[in-house]
Amino acid sequence: MSTAEIKEAIEELTNGSTDAVTTLTLIALKTGCTFTQFHLISSAIYGVLDATHLQHAKKNNIHKDPTAYPLQQAMGIRSLASILPEWITRKAYTTRTLSALSSRWSPIHDWIMYLKTEYVDQESINIGFRIVAKRCIVDFLGLCRADSLGEMFNAVVTSPGIITTLFALWRLECHDRRFSSCLDDELPPPIFNIPAILDSWMCTFAHQEKWHWQEILRPFNDEGATVATTALDHLQHDIAQTSINYDRIIWDIHLMTTLSINDAIRVPLLNQRSMTIVAGIVTLMVDQHPINKHRTLVAKCISYACWYIRAYMEATDGLPWVTQVVEAGVLPAMLLTEPWIKHLKDKNEEDWEPLFLLLGQMIPKYSIFRSALRPMIKSLRAIDAAGLPARLKPDGPLFEAWTMFEKVVRNRAGLFDWDEGNETHIESCQNPQCTKSGPAGSFKRCAGCLHVHYCSRECQTYDWKNGGHQKYCRDIQARRANGLVARLPTRDLRFIDRVIAHDLGFFRDRINQVATTDNVNPVVVELDYTDIPMRIGVGSIYSMPAPETCQCDASMCQKWDHMIELAQKSSKSRILVRAFIPGGTSPKVKLQVLPLKRILPDYDPATDEDPISEFDDTFDHLYSCAGLSFGIIDDTFPDEAMRLLKEQTGALTVTDTGLDALD
Repeated sequence: MSTAEIKEAIEELTNGSTDAVTTLTLIALKTGCTFTQFHLISSAIYGVLDATHLQHAKKNNIHKDPTAYPLQQAMGIRSLASILPEWITRKAYTTRTLSALSSRWSPIHDWIMYLKTEYVDQESINIGFRIVAKRCIVDFLGLCRADSLGEMFNAVVTSPGIITTLFALWRLECHDRRFSSCLDDELPPPIFNIPAILDSWMCTFAHQEKWHWQEILRPFNDEGATVATTALDHLQHDIAQTSINYDRIIWDIHLMTTLSINDAIRVPLLNQRSMTIVAGIVTLMVDQHPINKHRTLVAKCISYACWYIRAYMEATDGLPWVTQVVEAGVLPAMLLTEPWIKHLKDKNEEDWEPLFLLLGQMIPKYSIFRSALRPMIKSLRAIDAAGLPARLKPDGPLFEAWTMFEKVVRNRAGLFDWDEGNETHIESCQNPQCTKSGPAGSFKRCAGCLHVHYCSRECQTYDWKNGGHQKYCRDIQARRANGLVARLPTRDLRFIDRVIAHDLGFFRDRINQVATTDNVNPVVVELDYTDIPMRIGVGSIYSMPAPETCQCDASMCQKWDHMIELAQKSSKSRILVRAFIPGGTSPKVKLQVLPLKRILPDYDPATDEDPISEFDDTFDHLYSCAGLSFGIIDDTFPDEAMRLLKEQTGALTVTDTGLDALD
C-alpha cells in the first residue's frame, strides 16, 4: 500500500474513525511494510493516545454519554501490541522503536489505568465494551516482557498500578467468566493470555529479586489465600475445557509454582488441595492422545506438575501432601510417563529429575507413617493388577526409581497389619529432673504441642519454667496454626515404633556384636529414615556423640545426656536409639532408651518374666523442628526467602495464655 493511502487512513483516524485503527494495523502487519510506513502508522496511533484525547474522554464520561466509549483508544492500545513486536525484534530498528514507545509511555499508562477503573471495573458499562477494554489492556501488557523491552521493562512494570492491574484482571477472569480468554465469542480474540504474562513477569522478578508482593497482593485485599484460590480456579477451569489448551495449563502451573515462594500464598495453596489437583494433571496427561505437535506440550504439563509437587511437597510438613498425591493416583500415573519422556528436548534430565526423585525417594520414605503407607499399598495393588512395571525399560531411570519404591513399600507393607497387642510402646516424663517411664497411656500429654508427656502437673510446670519447653511448645503451636506442621495421629506414632523395632531386629546381629564383642554399653544406634535406602549406624556414645539438632530445641543435648545416664546406671544392657524421621521443613527425631534383650532373636514378650520393670531406665521422646526451615524453592531464591521469613516470624505466634493443659 502506498504512503498516500496510509496518510488517508491516518486522516480518518484523526477524525475519530475506529475502523481506521484496524486498517492501519493490517497495513503495518503486511510483509512489505517499511519502517518509514510503520513509523507513520505508530505515530498516528500514539497520537490518539495522548493526554488531550484522555481529557476529552474523561469529559464525556462525566456527562455519562453512553455512545462515547473510547473504543478507538482501546483498539489503538491493542494495535500497538500487534505491530510493535515485529520492529522491536529487528536489531536495526529496536532502539528507535523502543525510544518512541518510551516517550509515549506516560499517556499510554494513564489510558490503561483509565480504561481499567472507569470501564472494566464498572458493572453499569456495556459488557461488550468492558470485555474489549480488558482484552486490549492485557494484549498491550503482554508486549511488556523483559526480553522485548530490555531496560524499559522495569520502568513500565513498576509504573503505579500496572502490576496490580494485571493481577486484578487475572482475578476478574475467575470472578466473572465472561472475561475469560477461553470464551469463543464474536469479540476480537486475545493476543496474549494473562497467566503467560504473569508467569513471564514473575520469572523476571525472580532473577532481579524484586518481587513486588505489595502490588501483587493488593487486588486480593492482601490475602494470600485469595491469590491461591484464584490460581487454582484458573488451573481447574483450563483443565475442564473440552479442547484442552496445554499451553495454558503449563503457564498456570508455573505461575503457581513461582507465586508459592511466598508462604502467605504457598500454605493456602496446599490447604486448598493444590497437591491433589496437580497430581490429577499427571493422571490426566498420561492418557492424552494429542496430535504430534502437541506431544511436547503434554510432556511439559507432566514435567511441570512433577516440579510443583517436588518443590512444595516438603515445603511444610510433608506427610499431608504425600498422602494427598498418592490418594490422587499419582503412582500408577508415574509409571505411565515413560512414553512422554522422549518428547522434551534432548530428554533433558532436569525436566524429569522431579519425577524420578518423587517415585524413588521422596514418596517412599514417608511409608514410615501408617497414614501414608495405606494409600501406597492400595496403589501398589492397582499397579500390580495392571502389570505396569512390565512396561518399563529395565535399564531406564524410571524403572530404577520404581525398584527403589517397590522395595521399601513392600517391606513396610508387611508391617502394616501386625497385631498391636504384643507391642510395647513407651511414654516418658519430659521433666529433665524426672526419670519415670511407663507403657503408653500412663502419662498425660501436653495439650499445647501434643508432643510431650508428663507424669504430673508439677513435672510439667518445672519443664515449662526450667526445661525449655515453653518456647518449643509455643513455636510448635504457631507453626501448626499456620499450616507448617501437621498433627501426627496416634497410629502413626505407634507405627514408627513398629518400624524402628523391626529394623533393630533386622540388624540385631550387628548391634549385639558391638555390645558383646566390643563390650559396649550402651550401644548407640542411629537410624536415618530421611533418605532411601535408610541408613544405620552402630557405635558407642564416644564414636557417635550427641547429634547436632536444630536450635529450636536447646534441651536436646540435655535429653541425650539424660538418656546416657539412664542407660549407664541400669543393671541390664541398654540401646540408645536416635531415629531421624522425614517431615519436610518440620523433620522429626525419635529418641529412645530400650533394653537390649528386646531385639535378641530369642526374646518373646509373652514369656518375659518381668516386663513391667523393663520400663525402668527407659526413655521415649519424639519432637519436631519448631524453627523456620528452607524448602527447595527457598534455597533457589535464598535472599527473598529469608526476607519473607523475617517478615513472617512475627506472625508465627500464639497468644500466651500460660501453661497448657494436660490431656
